[in-house]
Amino acid sequence: MTEPNPPQAVERLSRSILALSFAGALVFLYLRTFLLPDTPFVGIGDQILFFSRAVRIVHGQVLYRDFFEIVPPGTDLLYAAVFRLLGIHAWVMPALGIALGLGLACVITRIAGRILHGPLILLPALLFLVFDFSSALDLTHHWYSTLAALSAVSVLMGGANLQRIVAAGSLCALATLFTQTQGALTFLALAIYLLWLKRSEAEDSGILMLFGALVLPFALILSCVLGYYSHKAGFRTIFFDLVLFPLRFLSSGEVNSPRTYLRQFPPVQSPADILRLIPFVFIYAIVPYIYLLGLYHLWQRRSDLPSRLRQHLVLLHLTGLALFLAVASGPRFFRLSTVAPPAILICTWLFSQPSRVARFVRDLLCILAAFFVLLLPLRRQTQWHATLNLPIGQTAFSDILVYHEFQWLAQRTHPSELFFNSSALCLYLSLANPTPSEFVSYNDFTRPEQVSAVVQSLQRHPPHFVVLLSESTKSSDARDHAAPFRQYIQDNYHLTQVFPLHGATQYEEQVWEFGSKPDNHTR
Repeated sequence: MTEPNPPQAVERLSRSILALSFAGALVFLYLRTFLLPDTPFVGIGDQILFFSRAVRIVHGQVLYRDFFEIVPPGTDLLYAAVFRLLGIHAWVMPALGIALGLGLACVITRIAGRILHGPLILLPALLFLVFDFSSALDLTHHWYSTLAALSAVSVLMGGANLQRIVAAGSLCALATLFTQTQGALTFLALAIYLLWLKRSEAEDSGILMLFGALVLPFALILSCVLGYYSHKAGFRTIFFDLVLFPLRFLSSGEVNSPRTYLRQFPPVQSPADILRLIPFVFIYAIVPYIYLLGLYHLWQRRSDLPSRLRQHLVLLHLTGLALFLAVASGPRFFRLSTVAPPAILICTWLFSQPSRVARFVRDLLCILAAFFVLLLPLRRQTQWHATLNLPIGQTAFSDILVYHEFQWLAQRTHPSELFFNSSALCLYLSLANPTPSEFVSYNDFTRPEQVSAVVQSLQRHPPHFVVLLSESTKSSDARDHAAPFRQYIQDNYHLTQVFPLHGATQYEEQVWEFGSKPDNHTR
């Protein structure tokens, strides 16, 4: 099990080719996240929640004790550390996206060097960047867990000696500190791999030592970090936030349930929209089905594949299936994208075979990827855009409706002013959230006790502006616990502005201003 590794295939690529591919990836990611020459595009999606919580940590608040979070502290702490080091600036967030994309591309290329040969080693990272990462550029905890899991796979592919197993266990702990399910299931996958590897060598000696080397760093890192927060916030709070809440309430909404599968395909209203479908078709086609095809192929070729290659592929399949199972309860496109890198690697390996069909699919993927490498940055730079000088720096917008909302509130607020129910506006306008929650939802995701805590905080420190979704005033869902919040807003605020979202009039963001509505002659 500790036999020396043969030279990596990646080493057979010249350093100049690797450097050129790295530079190309850097340029591609920069053009996707910055408007030339140096203006960052506004961040969208769930990543804003983590950046907002990081700001609260920078300002002295304690995670779990002072505000709510349902995942381990890894993402919040990482972003808080970066903000402390570089400052809270708009450019920091897309810069982190570039760093994350490059890190994932590098580890994918390193793994590809173990299972592929020649120029094909670069294909998985290319497919990842143009069809996967670029389509799901939302820097949430899922991506970091996948990076840590793939790093553990890369480490073990170098040999299963004690030092590497300790490193893999530590990386599994790191993955768990970002996403509890992805890290724990990756840990289980590596344990199964080590057991299979030991049994395949017809040797049982030292199995306890190997498992100890995997378990001890995993348990030590998690107990230290989570123990600290248990001391600060209380064990019951940590257990509820990280275990009970995700199990009981995370799937209460449509977006986090199995019903969300295949519902994120973009509408096709013109021939050009067909191009937008390609990344969706690619991800949905390979996750998780490529693992079944790959395992079948492994079984068929179990006698003629080199033993080291077979071990690498078994490890990759186990880890890929573990990552998929971690998001299977809410398999929307974004989550499938975050766990797709192992599937992309296996897909490339399957189509690296010399058959005519494999060669056709491989060539087609290469052509499409090369086309998207040119198309995506060009479209990003030439689409409609406008910029605003916001408190955290100049920011570019590609959605005119979002731009108008930011512009309107930027003219009517000042940094450190209290504001609630829109993390993006809070973050970019340097506003302060006085409540322990980032938002109030209208299903079981926001519990009655959380609504009460929000209302009490608003009563003590009423913000000048609060944002509501127009549909919230019509909610009659039995799982909707936000009625006291809505009633408080209607009793103490007046509607001052409405912004349609994405052109759909049924979804409007309402801005409510504190106090009664002024008479017309005083406005």
